[in-house]
Amino acid sequence: MKILGNIDFLTEDNVNRSNIMLIARTIESDNISHAYMFCGNNMELLSKLALVFAASINCLDNGCGDCIICRNTKRGVYPNILIVEPEGNILRIEEIARLQKFMNLSSYNPGKKICVIKESELMNQEAANRLLKTLEDPPDDDSIFILLTEDISIILPTVVSRCLVYSWNFKFDEDTQRKADFEVMEKYLNEGIKNIIMLQENQIRASTASMDLTLRLVEILKKMEAGVKTDLEKEFIEIRKSDFEKSDVNKYIEILKSKHKRKINKFHNLGISRVFDIISAWLEDILVVKLGAGEKSLNFSKNYLFISKNIKNIKIEKIFKLMEVIEGNRSYLNYSINSELALDNIFLQFQNIYR
Repeated sequence: MKILGNIDFLTEDNVNRSNIMLIARTIESDNISHAYMFCGNNMELLSKLALVFAASINCLDNGCGDCIICRNTKRGVYPNILIVEPEGNILRIEEIARLQKFMNLSSYNPGKKICVIKESELMNQEAANRLLKTLEDPPDDDSIFILLTEDISIILPTVVSRCLVYSWNFKFDEDTQRKADFEVMEKYLNEGIKNIIMLQENQIRASTASMDLTLRLVEILKKMEAGVKTDLEKEFIEIRKSDFEKSDVNKYIEILKSKHKRKINKFHNLGISRVFDIISAWLEDILVVKLGAGEKSLNFSKNYLFISKNIKNIKIEKIFKLMEVIEGNRSYLNYSINSELALDNIFLQFQNIYR
């Protein structure tokens, strides 16, 4: 079976099936575009998918999975493949220049030259503009670019317009420890918000409850991040055990450190963003109940009776203001926002929707 039809980390849905069918047909008909954009919520799986696609393009059998082209391309070590990713929190113009140099060099291997750009949403303005020029005027017909992103909305629209865009849905492991950790965090957050609401008449106790909730949430997030770090450290162990030259090992470890820093930052932002989502959902539910909506209109329908009993003194304009504060903080997640201060501010303002 062709490797494109045997990907086990995609969900069984119409979107994925249609995508696979379309790209398989373009390979079989040799009607391949010079630029693609793959979107999804898991960068590592997007990368695996892009390499399977790249292997299928250059394989003489359209992706047999067994030849040296398929095997090495899926590992990202085939000479016709270049993987570009940020060396920090920004994908800079230097990386795009390296991409251009690679694409302009002649290849000793048959097939097309393919560049996979991971986390393309992290391109700064200079990098995006330089890449745009390359996408508009590629070196030759054998140059292919595959941009990967978890957030297409923040990529320069002109870059997106030069690509064939495919959105993908990935499977989620229901038994992972991280899912259980998120559930604990969400349960604690919901109980904490109820506690703040019940203490609305006692400003001192409500303020103490708000600060305690912030500290507990930050503690839970740090514990979750520690688990991610432990998983990532296993990569260092495997690299150090390898038979690579010491200089190569040290160089790769430095690259991994930068990569791991980005992963931890992204995981932290995911956790904080989920906290923002839950607080926003509470505010929406309070608002719709205040406006007379029924239980079925709520995000958390089980809270209907609780909210109904506690909306007497709510100020609608303050709910809208707090929603704006939350979205403002969310927009700064990629700029080293101080999560503890942000949550303190949000929970303290949550108290004020009753005054």
